[in-house]
Amino acid sequence: MAKVDLARRAEIGREKRERTRTLIVDAGAMLLAERPREGLTVDAVVEAAGVAKGTFYYHFQSIDELASAVGEKLGESFDAVLTPARLELQDPIERLSFAFTRFLEKAISDSNWARLVVQSSHSPTEFARGIRNNLKADIAEAIVQGRLSVRDAELAVDIVMGIWLQVTRGILERGARPELTGQAVEAVLRALGSSQA
Repeated sequence: MAKVDLARRAEIGREKRERTRTLIVDAGAMLLAERPREGLTVDAVVEAAGVAKGTFYYHFQSIDELASAVGEKLGESFDAVLTPARLELQDPIERLSFAFTRFLEKAISDSNWARLVVQSSHSPTEFARGIRNNLKADIAEAIVQGRLSVRDAELAVDIVMGIWLQVTRGILERGARPELTGQAVEAVLRALGSSQA
């Protein structure tokens, strides 16, 4: 009789559960890019993921929990691109400009990602909170240095996020011209009253 490797069997089970969870999160992300959170149903998710309804509920208690997981994944995908290079920059205005540029470049190159970000902006997600926190830290530092005329960090974050989301919507509707990113960064810096605009 063959000896059963229980540790390996458990590892295979964990890997399969993780693949299934990833399928569900990916299906949720695809659907959330197309419609608002309120329009998402468990039936639509399980159909898109190709799993049973019970499988959905094994991994998530609700659509809200799935939407939160999608937000986390969205944040992780962008943090992987942004964080290492961003942390090398000492100047808060350069960090802000760099991040804004990278966000727009990602939106231009990946329309599904851009649609998901725009849809996610309607409700708080881990992704949006992470962006706001990093942005607020950079803006607060620039305010302390006297480099922005907008003195309220929360207001400044709202200005940057509003411009970024609206420019992203424009990219989705009309496409992007080569000079768009540079012009958008300049507009943000002017809106904040930066001397670097």
